[in-house]
Amino acid sequence: MLNWEELYHMQYELDSFIEKENNLSGKDLLREKLLALSVEAGELANETRCFKFWSRKGPSEKSVILEEYVDGIHFLLSIGLEKDFRFSDSAAEEGSQSLTDLFIAYNTSISEFERDQTKDHYIQMWRVYLAIGEKLSFSAQDTIEAYIQKNKVNVERQKNEY
Repeated sequence: MLNWEELYHMQYELDSFIEKENNLSGKDLLREKLLALSVEAGELANETRCFKFWSRKGPSEKSVILEEYVDGIHFLLSIGLEKDFRFSDSAAEEGSQSLTDLFIAYNTSISEFERDQTKDHYIQMWRVYLAIGEKLSFSAQDTIEAYIQKNKVNVERQKNEY
């Protein structure tokens, strides 16, 4: 089971540091975060190669895919902090959709949230994203450990003027 409050707290610390170091305190960064969320989803899809029907090359190593996956979690948490929404469930989107279908559904959920910034739409983004993680066979423990590790990397990057 994911410890959501711990992850939100870690993300809050990182976001606060970034905002302070880059003189962004009080600035609305939601649109940038939503675009980042879409870009990160594309990077994740690219590493899985699920849509590359024209290629015989397989997906990247699981560790590379997991690192890309947690990049999306960083932005989902950050958006929740900005809007004062919290996701505390662990229920993924139901169904047996293909990975490609899940990525399309995720992009749709991002667009729906951008148009109508409600907690329901925020939760839907999470549910679809968790379904992608389940489809990729990432356990909650894999996800937490990778998030914590990537968060440390992100903090170090900020300290070194990334």
